[in-house]
Amino acid sequence: MSKLAQTPQSSTNASDNSLGFPLFKFYRNATKTELSHLTTLGGPLVVSNLAVVSMGVVDTLVAGRAGEVNLAGLALGSSIWAVCAVTLIGLLAAISPVVAHLRGGRDEEGCSKQLLQALWIALIGGIIVVSALLAVPIWSHWIDTEEPVRQVLEGYVLALTVGTLPFALGTALRGYCEGMGQVRPVMRIYITAAILNIPLDILLVFGAGPIPAMGGAGCGWATAAVSCLIALALFWHANNDPVYHTLRLKLIPPRPHWPTLRHLLAVGLPICVGAASEVTFFASLTILLAPYGAAIVAAHQIGMSVGSVFYLVALALAQALSIRTAQLLGQGRPKRARFCGKVGIGSGVIYALGTGILLITLRTLFVQAYTSNTEIIAVATNLLLLCAAFQLVDVAQAMTWGALRGYKDTGAPMCIQLFSYWLVGLSSAYWLGENFWGVYGYWAGVCIGLGVASILLGFRFWRTSRRAIKRAYGYA
Repeated sequence: MSKLAQTPQSSTNASDNSLGFPLFKFYRNATKTELSHLTTLGGPLVVSNLAVVSMGVVDTLVAGRAGEVNLAGLALGSSIWAVCAVTLIGLLAAISPVVAHLRGGRDEEGCSKQLLQALWIALIGGIIVVSALLAVPIWSHWIDTEEPVRQVLEGYVLALTVGTLPFALGTALRGYCEGMGQVRPVMRIYITAAILNIPLDILLVFGAGPIPAMGGAGCGWATAAVSCLIALALFWHANNDPVYHTLRLKLIPPRPHWPTLRHLLAVGLPICVGAASEVTFFASLTILLAPYGAAIVAAHQIGMSVGSVFYLVALALAQALSIRTAQLLGQGRPKRARFCGKVGIGSGVIYALGTGILLITLRTLFVQAYTSNTEIIAVATNLLLLCAAFQLVDVAQAMTWGALRGYKDTGAPMCIQLFSYWLVGLSSAYWLGENFWGVYGYWAGVCIGLGVASILLGFRFWRTSRRAIKRAYGYA
């Protein structure tokens, strides 16, 4: 009888132990299960992120039709806004994995508490960013570019100040909803916003009736309006959907709870620094390329815009991987969490290989959708060849970073990113660009920096996941 009673336990242990396998082993059923979870979460996240990036693509397309100066001004302005936006997203990035972890442990009251405290981070962070953007007439003169391009840059950035606070609050609400697993309502809101952005862009850039043509600055006003609408829609959804029955949103958040805020910032600040370091790394390339002229900057912007469409899909998959990993850890299943991380990273690499082939094959068609300028087309089509190369390493490091966020391991990845982007990537980009291949050298340096980041983050994931298993079971 005792032997029969022990049989199911032994079978269970064998099944659990099978998930502590080396990276190269393949378990079909478990892989299918995790891919199903990642697809269920990641599909709507992919659509939401594509909706977000489509707004930037539409901005670039519309500004490109308004002329080379408007496109160059938008390129500089959107690079600067990207730094600000990613800083706010990074500050609030802890909400999604923390809420998912608590949801895995069925602590929905704790989930609501995290959001209500995160709203304070959104408010304070948004005010700081608004203050920095309002100073654009001062710091825009530090950028070496033509005066007409600078005027478009200033108009675009000043317009965005109107939507910065709504953007920050909407980011907090989105993180909570996604952490709760409610990714489809968020997807519908962002699709609607992306559709509204198209007529707003055309109207404000070219003008109609009493509305004057604003050029590239009109894209900034369209983005600000859409950000306000997204925040209002997410506020209404979170306050009315019965899924969030423990949440009581008000116009003014409850008093700050410092332990909760410290925990959110302890996880979120390193994510913020890491994400901002990546975006400022790319933004600095745009600024360093400004002396090369409007045509080179425009070609660089087109290359980054096309690449960002494919990267945003990978970023959504990384978000899904972060949520799924956090849920499994909240359920007390570190072996499964490690396995899920491996499946997610592997699927990301396969995706990157596919998109690389697509970029190489259709690069001319992609570029011609943005501009008819032959000089810009010639440079941008060559840049997309390099874009196909850095997609592979960029997606790999993004997926690994997503898995680590699920473990709330953010400090060491931040240091890895700072080292890889700024010490390795930017220095090699500047050296190769200024001494050998110009804009192509800068992009080659990007590949080097991202490659180093993907390797180091991979080692970190192996160590962190192994330690989590050891803490739970006493062995790895």
